[in-house]
Amino acid sequence: MNLAPVVIFNYNRPDHSLQTWEALSRNQYASETELYLYCDGPKANASVEMRQRIGELHQQAKQYAIEAPKAGKFKSVHVVCAETNKGLANSIIGGVSEVIAQHGRVIVLEDDLLTSPYFLKYMNEALDKYDSYPAVFSISANRPPLSRMQIPSDYEYDVFVSLRSFSTGWATWQNKWECIDWSLDYLDDFLNHPEQIEAFNRGGDDMTDMLLLQRDHKIDSWAIRYSFQHFYHHAVAILPCVPYVDNIGFDGTGIHSGSDETDFRNNVNLAPANPRMLDVIYEDAHIINAFANCYSRAKRPIWQKAINCIYRKLGKNPPFQIKQKIYC
Repeated sequence: MNLAPVVIFNYNRPDHSLQTWEALSRNQYASETELYLYCDGPKANASVEMRQRIGELHQQAKQYAIEAPKAGKFKSVHVVCAETNKGLANSIIGGVSEVIAQHGRVIVLEDDLLTSPYFLKYMNEALDKYDSYPAVFSISANRPPLSRMQIPSDYEYDVFVSLRSFSTGWATWQNKWECIDWSLDYLDDFLNHPEQIEAFNRGGDDMTDMLLLQRDHKIDSWAIRYSFQHFYHHAVAILPCVPYVDNIGFDGTGIHSGSDETDFRNNVNLAPANPRMLDVIYEDAHIINAFANCYSRAKRPIWQKAINCIYRKLGKNPPFQIKQKIYC
């Protein structure tokens, strides 16, 4: 197996970061994996306490780079510490670009994700399997919250096709990463085509709204731009039915996360060691509709629900559903 390096982006939470690093070190293949720790710097107006936490994290990462390989936890650990703050989006775009240029593929985590012992196995196997699939732009280790979206009981695989990429534990390849346009120069033309907006929002009716927030500098998101580039290139993400990561960051300590962790904690011990992968890249009609409903703020009108119900009783496919699509 061509093992991909892992890049972890850290900021100001030494305790969370160490938990993330150590969970990853208990993975199968960890001792054969190169680890990159990117640590962002303080903002210009950062408090003394914030600067101390960031400094502590930088020192902790440098020490870990010495001790972890000696203990057989990783093949090697590389540390990149920024003196000033780059922000999450710039850190990820720049860091992933640097590492992927050296290795051709990359696995990415942030500093508040605990991984299943099979996380590296799953990610590397998926990277190998879907490397030659033009329509697969990324692999994810996470999925919509289990409480909001159910996988049909008769679904035969352990992964599914998603129109929306997931940024909490993901991976990609150099040839696909280099296709990404991080500017928003395309936005005016996109907004002038309602049919494109509707198609993009099949991944969630909040998608276009987030693009507009990014344009107006109200959020600093690389992830929504990444999702749009999946759409632009007629590409998809591969997501697991059972998550391989547990997010411990929704405890009020994160810059980009809140304090309600109810929907974001996962039991990674349930993640399968040998997931069944799709050979044909297609949108399962039941899953894609469940996915859309998960991210839909406006519920389907009652009259549409009634007609769908009648069609199901007649043994026919409901007309008001997102139709499945097959990709190459």
